[in-house]
Amino acid sequence: MSWARIWVSRSIFRLVGVCLAWVVLLAAGPAGAGQKFLVLCYHDITPRPTETDDVTPKEFASQLEFFRSHGYVFVTPKDILEASRGQATLPAKAVLLTFDDAYESFYRVVFPTLRMLNIPAVLSVVASWIDNPKEQIYKTKTLMTWEQLQEVADSGVVTIASHSYALHYQAPANPAGNVEPAAITFIYGRYGPGYETEEHFRGRVRDDLARSQEVLAARVGRKPWVMTWPYGAYNGIILEEARKLGFQMALTLEEGFADLRDIFRVNRYYVQPMPYWVPTFKEQLKKDLKNEPPVRAAQVDLDLIVNPASYEESNDNLGRLIDRLVKLGVNTVFLQGFCDQEGTGAIRSVYFPTRVLPVEMDFLSHAVNRIRVRGIKVFVWMPALSFQLPDPGRQERLSVREYKQGQVRPSTSFYPRLSPFAPETLEISRALFRDLAAYVNCDGILFQDDLYLTDEEDMHPAALERFRVRTGMAAVPKELAGGAHREAWTDLKIQALDDVTAELIKVVRVYRPEARFARNIYTQVITDPRAREWFGQDFDRYLDRYRYTVIMAYTAMEKVSGWGEPRNWLEGLVRTAQARNAVDRVVFKVQSYDWKRRRWLDDAGLRRELTWLLAAGARHVAYYPDNVFEDQPPAQALAPVISGREDVSRLTVAPQP
Repeated sequence: MSWARIWVSRSIFRLVGVCLAWVVLLAAGPAGAGQKFLVLCYHDITPRPTETDDVTPKEFASQLEFFRSHGYVFVTPKDILEASRGQATLPAKAVLLTFDDAYESFYRVVFPTLRMLNIPAVLSVVASWIDNPKEQIYKTKTLMTWEQLQEVADSGVVTIASHSYALHYQAPANPAGNVEPAAITFIYGRYGPGYETEEHFRGRVRDDLARSQEVLAARVGRKPWVMTWPYGAYNGIILEEARKLGFQMALTLEEGFADLRDIFRVNRYYVQPMPYWVPTFKEQLKKDLKNEPPVRAAQVDLDLIVNPASYEESNDNLGRLIDRLVKLGVNTVFLQGFCDQEGTGAIRSVYFPTRVLPVEMDFLSHAVNRIRVRGIKVFVWMPALSFQLPDPGRQERLSVREYKQGQVRPSTSFYPRLSPFAPETLEISRALFRDLAAYVNCDGILFQDDLYLTDEEDMHPAALERFRVRTGMAAVPKELAGGAHREAWTDLKIQALDDVTAELIKVVRVYRPEARFARNIYTQVITDPRAREWFGQDFDRYLDRYRYTVIMAYTAMEKVSGWGEPRNWLEGLVRTAQARNAVDRVVFKVQSYDWKRRRWLDDAGLRRELTWLLAAGARHVAYYPDNVFEDQPPAQALAPVISGREDVSRLTVAPQP
């Protein structure tokens, strides 16, 4: 998550639980010991809390006392900077305290305590708020004055950081009027019709950061070298501009331990109450993972929601979908970013602004924003190759080729893909994913299952040339389709598909550095070693490259039938993931609709399949498709299992009919 707040209990009992969990981790000797440190993010310390992130003075004092009495060492940003350069070593229990927004309570309550106990801290200042307090987002809060900031800066215990000059606000992000953090948003409609250009965006954030440095240097006598991103939101462009201006450390709101190996993305735990956070924290720290619950996902066709002729109707449909998602209790949605109303697999238009393909409706950003506001993560589900270009000649020139009946011709497979070997294909995909990432504030990308090449594909001239360059052997299509070069040919195709996603991941991370990536995989690749050649996919390579490998565990599509067979088959998939110690990186996706027979599958059967997977040890599960208008699969029946509210270990699963 980029700007959503990480909740930490404000009670000392819960904080003790957090710290004890950390002691367990340190005693166990985590990987990279000495590289990790803990950073806490505070806001207002007030006896009368008005916001969810407010902490009382009594609680704050108790927390400090706990740290001091249990051997923790408070460090400065300079300590961290020197340790990152190998010039010093951080203590094993290093803690950095940070305070955002420069509320008056810092001066009245926190600062005297820090000075008395000689505890260092970082204070992040939105300079425009101090110049004009009416601009700050919490109008009931009182801010420090420049005179007070000068005093704390001179104390030697407080490092003043930039929290931007005036980027701490939510800006219009799309035609629907949704708002996103200004530091990462290509603002819509503010500078004329349409979206802010990348050039304008870059200049806007650069000028703001430079002004914050100038104002703080003039007012407190020190040019800030620590940057604290407003809402924790940042992208590759603003990171680049911050580095150019001399910033040497940047604080986010990503949860988890901070790491000396990347002090430009310092994770912080947001001090805020959240009852279920602490019980999971101990295990989280042991694994050195972010606080991520198991994925419970629905894959949703935006085609079903969008009426290109009516934004109002589309918005009403979206509202119904969100109500359903909340009722289901899913925490993740794989949301279609492209238009495929006819179900042909030939993608001719998309739901976000781009010059690469026609825009069916600029609706994806709005949908993602509204779903994420409800606390549900959104992965945009997108193809990487199966595009139907407006220019037929270009389409034919770039298409995947197959070798059949002694002839090389455009592939007749379901997905009309562009060849991953053609440089022009990568240019098209890069441009499309650039626009997706720039304009849609999503949590990640799910790569569609169009990333495959059969054993008879790809005989594109660029692929044949790549094979010759890589192996030093010239081969004709007949030899590659079934001859002695088969293994080398398969390896080359797998690598080419992986290279496509690697390039697209790079593009997306310029705009969404914290985005996660998932990719669909065909089940046969996991169950039959020969399928590696049939699809040009490799399960182990998936596990190395993507946060989530999404196994399309479709029993009906794979024709898994017979007494007990579906259960054995699904459990076998789980065992395969377990054998690779990869259960945390695999999402098992079941089907809810039989596309061949054109009917919804029995909801009891769907519940059984999900239950079998979970009982076998699957951590992440999903289903596809979903239909809000027909209540399919039935929300009331599915919610207890897909939401995780039902204890599958105690379920009695009816025998399969």
